[in-house]
Amino acid sequence: MRVWLYARLSRDEDDELNSLTNQQNIIREFADKNGFNIVGESFDDNVSGMHFNREGINKIYEAVENKLIVKDMSRLGRHKTQTALFIDYLRENDVKVLSVTENLDTSNENDDLIIGFKGLFNDMYARDISRKVRAGFLQKQKEGLVMIPPMGYFKDKNTKEIVIMDEPANIVRIIFQMYLDGYGLKNIAHKLNDEGLKTPAYYQLKYLDKHQGYNKPEITTRYLWNGTAVKRVLTNEFYCGNLVNHKYMLDKINRQRKTYSANEQIRHDNAVPAIVSKEDYDKVQMLLDSKKTDKSRH
Repeated sequence: MRVWLYARLSRDEDDELNSLTNQQNIIREFADKNGFNIVGESFDDNVSGMHFNREGINKIYEAVENKLIVKDMSRLGRHKTQTALFIDYLRENDVKVLSVTENLDTSNENDDLIIGFKGLFNDMYARDISRKVRAGFLQKQKEGLVMIPPMGYFKDKNTKEIVIMDEPANIVRIIFQMYLDGYGLKNIAHKLNDEGLKTPAYYQLKYLDKHQGYNKPEITTRYLWNGTAVKRVLTNEFYCGNLVNHKYMLDKINRQRKTYSANEQIRHDNAVPAIVSKEDYDKVQMLLDSKKTDKSRH
């Protein structure tokens, strides 16, 4: 029998119990023990089972003539409806899924009821974990969590302290001062590019290069300023020392982004060192709002 092996690990799971290596060892041993011919394998690392837009799953579509082996049904997917539809698709193409640790076979009608219950349980488990993760993250936001500070700052991983970085912080100051001096967003972007001043994307990749071994960034159009990037700096309240959390939340289950109103957001005033004064920040917001009002009148 020709078989394809598939494994998946999500961020919220026990890495010891469900590590990709552990899953792959289990299903390979099962295939070898039963004399199956392994023709290929794929995996998805740090990917939720609540959606099927996964590279490892896409490879299964390409190799649909093979049987599919997984450690357990939750590896295939946790969304009960999408998982059931995927299994039906495989059945229509004469592909059966073998779950090693659960001893389930999607081609066996006697296993249908158990597979259905497994799908329901896996779906409920994923939603429960998602709720707990969101609750934990919200609590950290209430306590003043800073995930990744914007350009101009550095977060010490050990002390969690937020400190100002001189070079990029000076670029932020230049942007605010130029706008207060009457320059428009696009004109500021052109001047920054002409003077070779780097963008937030550049400094983020430079940081990753230093701390995580990424390749040194090359200066391309990706690292050039534009009006949108300039405005993003000008409207970031972090630069006057205020931390605003809970602006939005990404729902992993429905894969939708929910934006929260100002009343629902969590504010921590004077939480970090300021790069620009509160007075200058407020002046810039007033100028931006006035130009927005002028445009609406026209």
